[in-house]
Amino acid sequence: MTSENFSHLHPFILSWNLRNSSENKSTQFSNLPSITGVSLGEYPIDGWIKYFLEISKNGKREDLSGRSNNAHSLNEGVTWNQRRTINLPTYTNIDNYDLNQLEFLIENWSEIGIPDDVPCLAIAIKCSGFYSDFREAQYVTVLTVWNDCIARITSLDWFEGPLDDCITPEWYMKHTSLLNLKDAFEILRHVYENTTWDNPYFSIFPIPKCLGFCLKGKKSQTPYNQWDCEWKHTNYREFQSDLELILADIQNLFFNKISEGDTNG
Repeated sequence: MTSENFSHLHPFILSWNLRNSSENKSTQFSNLPSITGVSLGEYPIDGWIKYFLEISKNGKREDLSGRSNNAHSLNEGVTWNQRRTINLPTYTNIDNYDLNQLEFLIENWSEIGIPDDVPCLAIAIKCSGFYSDFREAQYVTVLTVWNDCIARITSLDWFEGPLDDCITPEWYMKHTSLLNLKDAFEILRHVYENTTWDNPYFSIFPIPKCLGFCLKGKKSQTPYNQWDCEWKHTNYREFQSDLELILADIQNLFFNKISEGDTNG
C-alpha cells in the first residue's frame, strides 16, 4: 500500500482504535470520513419498540399475540440475544465520499481492525401500506454485505391490529443463510412484487448513506439512529429502477473480489 493510499485509510484506522477514547473527539481527523464504532442492527420501522436484526436459532421468530383480545396474552416486551444480533458500522462524515473511495475502503477493510463479523455495508428496503380497514403493515428487508462478498438477508413483516381487539402488533421475522451477492440480489429484486396493499410506498435506506447518491427517489432525513437517509417512492417500478441502480453500484464495489473468486473457482 502506497503512502498516499494509506493516508485515505488512516482516518478510519485512527477513529476505530480511538472510538472509546476521549481523544477521538479532539483528533485532527474528526471532520474526515471515519467509522466511529458499531451498534446492534435495527430495522427501520415505525413502531413503538425496536426490532433488531437477529439471527435466530430456527431461522425465524414471530409474535402473534396481537391476534387475541385477551390482555393476558399480550407480549409486553421482546428479549433479544445480542450474540445473535448483526452489528452495523457507524459511519461519520461520509456525505461526500465517492464509490472509488468506498471500494478502496472495502478492499482494505481488514487493515482497519474491525472484527470480521461486522458487515461493511447494508441496505434496507421497506414497503408500507394499509392491508385491511386502515390497518398499517410494514415489510422491511435488510441486505448486509461483508468485505469478502458474503451477504445475508433478514426480514421483518409487521402488521398493526385493529384498536378494538388488540394492542400489540403481529410480527414475523426470518433470515437466509449466508449467500453470495448474486443470489442475495436475486432475492431482493422480488420481495415486494406481489404486494397488494392500499396506498403503498417503497423506501431504500443505505449504510453508508453515500451509496444512495445514485438514487432518484425523494430523499429525506429519518428518525432512525442507524439509517440516516431514506429515498421514498410511491411507484413500484420507480422503486425497482432505483433498487437496480444501488445493487449495480454494490456489485461494482466488489468487482475485483468477485473476479478473484471466479478465477480461483
